[in-house]
Amino acid sequence: MKRALLLTFCLGTTVLAEPVRLTISGPSIPISPTAIGGFNVSWQMPIVDALQAVRSVAPTSLRFPGGNVGDEADLNASGLQYFKSSLDLTQSKPAAIVQTRVFATRSDARNKPQDAAQAARDAKSVGLNVTYWEIGNEPDLYATNRGDPSWTPEQYCSTFRAQRDAIAKVDPNAKFAGPAASKGSGPAQDYLARFVKACGDVVDLLTWHEYPTDGTASDEAALQSAADVTAHVASIRALWADPERNPLGIGRTIRLGVTEYSLSWKSNRARHLADQVAALWTAEATLRLAEAGVDVTSYFAIIAAGNHGLVDLSTIPRPTLYAFQQLKHFHGSALPVTSSDSAVWAHAAENANLRTVLVTNTATTSTSLTTAMEGFALIGAKTFTEATVAHEDDFIRLKLGVTLDLPPRSLTRLAYKRLP
Repeated sequence: MKRALLLTFCLGTTVLAEPVRLTISGPSIPISPTAIGGFNVSWQMPIVDALQAVRSVAPTSLRFPGGNVGDEADLNASGLQYFKSSLDLTQSKPAAIVQTRVFATRSDARNKPQDAAQAARDAKSVGLNVTYWEIGNEPDLYATNRGDPSWTPEQYCSTFRAQRDAIAKVDPNAKFAGPAASKGSGPAQDYLARFVKACGDVVDLLTWHEYPTDGTASDEAALQSAADVTAHVASIRALWADPERNPLGIGRTIRLGVTEYSLSWKSNRARHLADQVAALWTAEATLRLAEAGVDVTSYFAIIAAGNHGLVDLSTIPRPTLYAFQQLKHFHGSALPVTSSDSAVWAHAAENANLRTVLVTNTATTSTSLTTAMEGFALIGAKTFTEATVAHEDDFIRLKLGVTLDLPPRSLTRLAYKRLP
């Protein structure tokens, strides 16, 4: 759908003044069904104990076993049966991404091509339909974090090819993801680039991770880092399109995936993982990835892995749970939105006669919003703050009117219906 729409909201502080202008202009962008609502899950994350929370976000994909766990434990039939049961429990029929073992922590580790083939046979035996087999996890860190400098991109590519060939003999229709590089920039992106040069002809889903901080950045700097994911997607698309850097895969149509992401990688630090800043960053990063055409995203993680997760092990909600409950309504086609106020982030999606607008007020003061949208009627508005989560309250239903007051550091979902 190619059309230009103009949408003007009047936003400002409750004290003043110059309204903020949001403009929708340009063609719509189809949103992949698995671009929003994907999560990592492992043996340590019992979905059965958090069914209400998990089902409330309607997962679109699950990646198993996720993170370092995949290179520290063998992938076997019982684990794949557990994963199949976890998928079934969600009731939303999510796509399945299975991470094979690549790094060996012991000599008898099941990280060889024949073990990958056995995993494919085991998946078939338990009725698990694998959407992507992701070969290993963050191999760019094997040299430093695991003390094995032999793991160059070229060695990883050789392992990728061997495991791919072994699985393909069991399932000729299998699709493969990698290299699951630890970041979308810096040395990790260099590693990804060398992988593309050596393995561009055999990868179907080109993957990397996003962890911009360790939880020590200022709130403002942490929030602003969400914009980096857009630049990373553009850079990786340019890499794939360059025949000199992608001599084997040029001309092939592949998909992009961010199979782990979170504001902070520091699992034992709650700041910027289990707070409102993390929720606002997560929503913005997810929406930016979806609008950039990323096919798969997998938040880390669905249930507590330290301070990661939508809920803790006692199923007490974290702000990111509320964020994904808002995000699950963002589907159909995204409409490009620009804002005249850098503290107000907005995203719009259209699906049939409904339009969803997600507005994040990143400021520490409330903001007034004028709700008029030509050709549409506002039929609902819900928001949440960190206090909402702390009290385990329902979303705050905003009174519909000509204007709305958005609380500080809040994420608001506005629902519009097209007028007859």
